[in-house]
Amino acid sequence: MARVPCLVTANILLILSVFLSTSIVSSEDKFAPHFDALLQSNNFTKNENFTKVQFEVRGRNIYSDLQIKTTKEKAARGAPCTEDLKYPIVNVDMRKESALYEIQVPRGVGGEFYFCLPHQNPNYRENENKLRPNVLQGGRYEWHHQGPEVVIRVPLDNNDVHRDRRQKKPDELQIMGLRLEVHEKEAEYDEDGIPEVLAEAEHTIRIFGINFAKSMVVTFTDRKSTPDRSCQFPKSPREFPLIKGSFSSVTGRIKIKLPAMGDADTLYICAKETNSSFFVHQGDDVWLQIRSYEPLLPLGVTILIIVVCLMFSALFSGLNLGLMSLDRTELKILCNTGTPKERTFAKIIQPVRDHGNYLLCSILLGNVFVNSIFTILLDGLTSGLVAVIFSTIAIVLIGEITPQAICSRHGLAIGARTIYITKFVMVLTFPMAYPVSKFLDCVLGEEIGNVYNRERLKELVKVTTGENDLDKDEVNIISGALELRKKTVADVMTKIEDVFMLDYDNTILDFETVSEIMKSGYSRVPVFEGNRQNIVTMLYIKDLAFVDPDDNTPLKTLCQFYQNPCNFVFEDVTLDVMFRIFKEGNKGHMAFVHRVNNEGEGDPFYETIGLITLEDVIEELIQAEIMDETDVFTDNRTKRRRNAERRQDFSVFAERKGEPSKIRISPQLTLAAYQFLSTAVELFLPTVISETILKRLLRQDIIYHIKKNKEWRTDPANVIYQQGKNADYFVLILEGRVEVTIGKENLTFEGGPFTFFGTQALVQTIGVAESPSAPTSTLGSLESLNLDALLRHTFQPDYTVRASNEVIYLRIKRSLYLAAKRATLMERSQRDLQQSNDQFDEEVDKLLHSLEEDDTESAGRRTPRKQSSKNLHHNQEANLSPKTPSIYSNVSPPHRLSHDINGSIIASPVEDCHNAREEEVSLLAKKS
Repeated sequence: MARVPCLVTANILLILSVFLSTSIVSSEDKFAPHFDALLQSNNFTKNENFTKVQFEVRGRNIYSDLQIKTTKEKAARGAPCTEDLKYPIVNVDMRKESALYEIQVPRGVGGEFYFCLPHQNPNYRENENKLRPNVLQGGRYEWHHQGPEVVIRVPLDNNDVHRDRRQKKPDELQIMGLRLEVHEKEAEYDEDGIPEVLAEAEHTIRIFGINFAKSMVVTFTDRKSTPDRSCQFPKSPREFPLIKGSFSSVTGRIKIKLPAMGDADTLYICAKETNSSFFVHQGDDVWLQIRSYEPLLPLGVTILIIVVCLMFSALFSGLNLGLMSLDRTELKILCNTGTPKERTFAKIIQPVRDHGNYLLCSILLGNVFVNSIFTILLDGLTSGLVAVIFSTIAIVLIGEITPQAICSRHGLAIGARTIYITKFVMVLTFPMAYPVSKFLDCVLGEEIGNVYNRERLKELVKVTTGENDLDKDEVNIISGALELRKKTVADVMTKIEDVFMLDYDNTILDFETVSEIMKSGYSRVPVFEGNRQNIVTMLYIKDLAFVDPDDNTPLKTLCQFYQNPCNFVFEDVTLDVMFRIFKEGNKGHMAFVHRVNNEGEGDPFYETIGLITLEDVIEELIQAEIMDETDVFTDNRTKRRRNAERRQDFSVFAERKGEPSKIRISPQLTLAAYQFLSTAVELFLPTVISETILKRLLRQDIIYHIKKNKEWRTDPANVIYQQGKNADYFVLILEGRVEVTIGKENLTFEGGPFTFFGTQALVQTIGVAESPSAPTSTLGSLESLNLDALLRHTFQPDYTVRASNEVIYLRIKRSLYLAAKRATLMERSQRDLQQSNDQFDEEVDKLLHSLEEDDTESAGRRTPRKQSSKNLHHNQEANLSPKTPSIYSNVSPPHRLSHDINGSIIASPVEDCHNAREEEVSLLAKKS
């Protein structure tokens, strides 16, 4: 219980001491002088009365006439001094933050001496206190102790100062050497082996010596001294203990952080035990020295420079790809054909890009320069391995891949917007980049940009088809134009054996020949004499405009009149030359290709091998076939026919030799009748009667000729239609004029060529309902037509048609018209059933005569009857073998229709059912 008041008293005293020290510190004058450290010289000057000792102090507010007092009392810094030994102290040298003094100690006095410095006395009043300013208390100044570290030692005997190490005490701590083991940065060693490490970085050193203790600590100073002296002015404010587990009596490891050396040359090691008051200098041997160096730049500035260097590295890498990939040719193209932005950018870049090697050297030098700075500064911040890894990743990802990927697509815009940076780098690297670029120009030659030949230009257009705005036809035209000079006429000509030609001597321009010319589809026809290789002239289709086929004009006469010249070229003439010849037009747009034949014996001669036209050249130019409305083939060389509908074949209207004697009209008039019926008369449109059947119908004996005589008004032969008289035929006036009287008022008017009458005689007026179960096929339609043919339909015209002069007209009976309709359906069913044409050809040959006999008898005109329809029927039955099924195998036999009392239609068999079959089969076209 007695210990409690003691503890309370101790705590109160501690609090008071802390309060007093705080008040002392707070009342301290900020302008008062202050000693931070002291360095004592080891040279002593002695005489009979005094021992002179020089010492250097460091601190603040030190001035030349500063009064310094000495004391033997050891006290804390800031404590008031109560003693003044009054030893003379002289200022030898004054520096900015340090001063060199010399003290005279009386002979025979030694030991440790401490110092006191004056501070302003806040309680001093000049009128009240008349004490001298050099007194320790109560005057203008108060004197404060500078602490136990600011001390000088004066030995009593000079021999003790230069004592040898061998005279040390056996148990005294001594460091004999140090070794750098672990360092944050790679250490450097000078020629004496003194290591140099980075300041303020953690390093590990190993010390060697004797009498080491676990509690020993070391520090460093930049003041050179002898062993066993006090370590004045320690450079490092910290104390570094031994690493746990590394202690032994002769060695140990210590982690240190060296301060910056400043003006010092080297650092020396000092050591002491923890309970000791002073560090002991371990000597100035080279194996006890170490140095430190500071980073070149502060950390913030270093990081900023690293970021800037990385940005410039990315810029230079991107410009290297973006600018150098734009060759001079491409820039010229962009200046003339680019968008407004591209033109502006190209004009900005072009002057710099013209100096290709100089630009390349400048960009590469700048890139290497910033990459080197980046790596060096990064190495200063980190260790070597980390710097290598991080710099590699940063340069590759940020400085190479990313900018090159961007500039490969947007190099033009980036290069134009950074052109001033590029120019600045070119000026900055001029001393080295320009000579190197001139050397490259001399060795490699001046850069001229990409030059495209025909093959490269054509391939450039093809490979960029999906990227540019060219369509396929434009690409083909460009490719064809580039290949025009490479191809010759022999590559594109039509061979002479495939050319449609006419004989000069033996060709007559009749309707058949003109029809064949029209059918060929050519506008220019070569004419040969003797053999096909002897081309003498050409026939233009327009030359036939004034030629009447009825005149049978010889081709030779027409050719002699027009004298169209022929153009001959050699087979090795290129298409560009041929195109220029055709473009001039002096020799026409067709040329014959010939070559020199020197094979065999005899003299060489010209041999015509083919034909070439302007169309052939243009087709090669546009890489496509040109087809007009007259072309029969898509390509004259391959002879591939067109898929489009072919032109009309007018040769079917030409007169056939060996036909029976009929009233003949010109083929031109027959063609005109065909065109009129198939376009203007609804009953003869191609949807009702096919074109093939209509042409065959017009070749039947349906032409009538009425000659004018004196009794033409009273002659019944001149009457074509009689009012009120039954008629079952259709009439088309071809030539001449007729008088038409109509109605009860006998209104009269005249009709001329291509006036038609009697369409009511051909149409069906009574319909037959088909069974719902009957198949809706073509053969069912044939059955309806057969039933319609058996109706006793009569047409009574309410007008009279009489020939007023010589008339040629076409008359088609209702039975013949229905037969034509049936033949049309049979033709379509033939295509549907894919039946052989041979069966129909036999029926046409056998039934045609029966149709002509029936038509002749009904018209009152006598022609030799070859055989009756009944016999024809038996012959037809005999000729149709069981292996060839009839077209009527699925059609019920026709019946004659009559009306019962209820008005219904009653069907009965007829004997002449085969006559209808004969009529329709006779109109089917023969197989060519």
